[in-house]
Amino acid sequence: MPDTKANTLLPGCGAVGTLAAVTLGRSERATATAVLRSNFTALEQKGFAIGCIDHGSLTGWRPSRIERSVRDAMSHGPFQFIVIALKNLPNIYSIPALVAPAITRSATIVLIQNGIGIEQPFVDSFPDSTTLSGGSMIGTRELSSGVIRHDKPDILHLGPIYNATIARKTEDELAASFASLYRASGASCLLANDITCMRWKKLVWNASFNGVCAMTSLGSGAIMDSGGVETIIRPVMDEIVTIAKASGCTLPDGIQQRTIDWMPREINFRSSMLVDVDRGNLLKLKLLWVIHCA
Repeated sequence: MPDTKANTLLPGCGAVGTLAAVTLGRSERATATAVLRSNFTALEQKGFAIGCIDHGSLTGWRPSRIERSVRDAMSHGPFQFIVIALKNLPNIYSIPALVAPAITRSATIVLIQNGIGIEQPFVDSFPDSTTLSGGSMIGTRELSSGVIRHDKPDILHLGPIYNATIARKTEDELAASFASLYRASGASCLLANDITCMRWKKLVWNASFNGVCAMTSLGSGAIMDSGGVETIIRPVMDEIVTIAKASGCTLPDGIQQRTIDWMPREINFRSSMLVDVDRGNLLKLKLLWVIHCA
């Protein structure tokens, strides 16, 4: 009997990418092929250790298959969905070039990344493919190689970036198909009428707490305890709301306070950018928001 599971490729498994692989793999409706680079050998041998609020404690967990590169992964293709949760560093490397070997006319690109306007390079590079844009409201971090902590439930907001060469009905159906896969194991995937506005909504937290955590070397709870919410965090949030409105997206009244309340202080969340600082990694450009506003 032929395999009717959706064949998915994840070119990179940090915290968010790994949780996406877990969610898809545990749905029993999809296979998840992950591309691992520096940690391939270690994780091939021991798997991931994941403390997960959605799926419980997972020890020695592995995706359906792991490979060292996208080209190596093509032996398991073709892929129906290419799920991209890589750090977005366009000045350092081109993600469209990285995933190009896996893109076919039947492949759908799913971006689970932060930022505004990140979809256009994929639309330009792959004009015959559907690009789905996802904003992940999740609390997760990689404590060390292959060791992942997941504190806040996975809620993925998803919507197509409509392509003039593809019927809207087709792209809406592809978004609904992926959302159904993602929900099958208990995670949440909500179809968004305006995914760009949803991305601005996420930036209210991401461009404030994430950058301030990195600049101060403090977790989110420590910033709250120090009084930093009113002196730094809220002013940054106010400016993000203003910029979003100028771009055509009016965010809901009171979003600043709801965003502050979203991450309880007792978690003392160490943001992804702070983890990058700890490890000496390159930083994403959202830090510029904080520098500008401070």
